[in-house]
Amino acid sequence: MNVVVENLPNCITTLRIELEPEKVNKAWEAVTADYTRYAKLPGYRPGKAPKAVIEKKFKKQIREELEKKLLSDSCREAISEKKLRVLSLAQIDDVELADDKTMKFTATLVTHPDFELPTYKGLTVEMKSTDVTEAEIDESLENLREQAADFTNITEERGAAMDDYVVVDYTGTIEGKPVHEAFPKAGKPLSGNEDFWIRMTPEAFFPGYAAALVGAKPGETRTFVIDVPEEFPVAGMGGQKIQYVVKLKEIKMKVLPMLDDAFADTVAKGKTLAELRTMAREELARQKKTDAEASKRSAIMTQILEKVECELPVDMVRTQTRRILADIVRENQERGIDDEVLKENEQQILGKASEGAREQLKGTFVLLRIAEAEGIQVTKLEFSHRINQLSQRYQMKPAKLLKELEKRNAIDQITEEILTAKTLEFLASNATVADAPVETPAAE
Repeated sequence: MNVVVENLPNCITTLRIELEPEKVNKAWEAVTADYTRYAKLPGYRPGKAPKAVIEKKFKKQIREELEKKLLSDSCREAISEKKLRVLSLAQIDDVELADDKTMKFTATLVTHPDFELPTYKGLTVEMKSTDVTEAEIDESLENLREQAADFTNITEERGAAMDDYVVVDYTGTIEGKPVHEAFPKAGKPLSGNEDFWIRMTPEAFFPGYAAALVGAKPGETRTFVIDVPEEFPVAGMGGQKIQYVVKLKEIKMKVLPMLDDAFADTVAKGKTLAELRTMAREELARQKKTDAEASKRSAIMTQILEKVECELPVDMVRTQTRRILADIVRENQERGIDDEVLKENEQQILGKASEGAREQLKGTFVLLRIAEAEGIQVTKLEFSHRINQLSQRYQMKPAKLLKELEKRNAIDQITEEILTAKTLEFLASNATVADAPVETPAAE
């Protein structure tokens, strides 16, 4: 078998394969023999028809069967011979089967990117200390107090002040039209709301809004105009004037619980404040360790990927970009970002998704190459453990989940995820950790 390899851009490789007559003839004889054995022809008992008659009657079918067998087998043999890392067989073209039983064809393959592995063992990464300070424990307990805070109406006779919490009804218009009608991309909240809570800070809701309510008392209605900043993200709104009519309904004060044993008991039944501090320390230590390990792996990959330049399979980049793009859009929609705003920033979002897709794919290919170099493999036990984890997550029996994965051709993907995770763990275990510089507040 003669194989000519041509490497093309975007991880495409073509194989021009020529098979010797002996191999083709042997395969032809084997396929013809099968037809002779089982073919039913008038005047002949099964298996007794002359070969010439069989070849004439089933020439088209024999040729198709021959090509199917030889093309598949020859491609696998050529890939093995040339030691190619193949992702998929894209297509087969230019099939020629001559009368002298020579055969030629061209196979187009999508291959792994070609690159030289940089140094990947013994890397040095900086990590912040995972020690838990008393100040961090204090902050954690303060967060718990904030979550348990109560809000009570202020009974004293006074107007609203900065840092108060107020409840208001309001409407907002631009030249007599609700804001969202004048500028649909602005969103309905700028046009009005009822029983709306605001903490009175300079930037709350809209710059200048809270300041205009200072001194207002419950039941009082105020009308004021706010100038929209020139840098406001909705096109055309910069420099506009919004007229707000606001009725202040309540002024509230946030009341934090006392930090004592009674409070600790509400957070963790039967625990004292001292025990709650211990629990907070343990949870902070666990979280810091988890974050540090994730940061360590990220730093390792950053160091390695900075030294790798390679082309990537175009179709894989497109597919991964679509996945990331869908995640970005979904996350923004969950945050309440209007679809029009997403549409307006479409190119920026697409660029971010494409960049992320390329980094993810490059990282995967690098980890797979390292796994190959180090002989790292996925064991049956590790695969089974992963399937059990997924079956619990999706509340399916492992056997049923396996069938679903096979149906979607996703088994290799699961194996790849386990393998890349093992390889990253290998890199982390071989890295050297250095203390990151302690950040000190800048002098005023």
